[in-house]
Amino acid sequence: MACVALTLGLLGAASGCGMKVQTNEPYTPAEGVNFDVGNSADPATVVHVRNLMILSRTAGQGIVSASLVTGGSDALTGLTGTAVKPDGSNGAAFTASLTTPVTLNPNQLVVLTNGPLLTVTSADLAAGLDASVTLEFQKAGQITVRTTVVDASQPAYATISPSPSPAASPSS
Repeated sequence: MACVALTLGLLGAASGCGMKVQTNEPYTPAEGVNFDVGNSADPATVVHVRNLMILSRTAGQGIVSASLVTGGSDALTGLTGTAVKPDGSNGAAFTASLTTPVTLNPNQLVVLTNGPLLTVTSADLAAGLDASVTLEFQKAGQITVRTTVVDASQPAYATISPSPSPAASPSS
């Protein structure tokens, strides 16, 4: 009888174990940040931004990396931000080289590093630090988030680089 009571006591004490394990907690398995922009009551107006980060091989310069998708149609019309200094204070501002809006068609993933690259320049931008980034969408609106500046010399990012300037065509 004592053995049964002891077993029940141990089972009761152990039943709470494992309730806060890592696999039960949501997390982002990436170096960037995930967020949604727009009216959550109308899914067609929400832009889902996944793994936003800035890739940097050279101090002061970076490439914006993210994946974007929406149930409706929208466009990324602006991207600005501020580098964050090592002491946490705001550094120099930057604006992305967004020459034309990035069009988002319904349910089609847009990977920013697959098209014309969005480059940013700020004297205080450096791998290992953070940046405050503001994205502006035509319909979903704007949002400011803090994300990481990742060392783009890592093998996973080796193929991502700004396109070289077109060579001058020979004159006839």
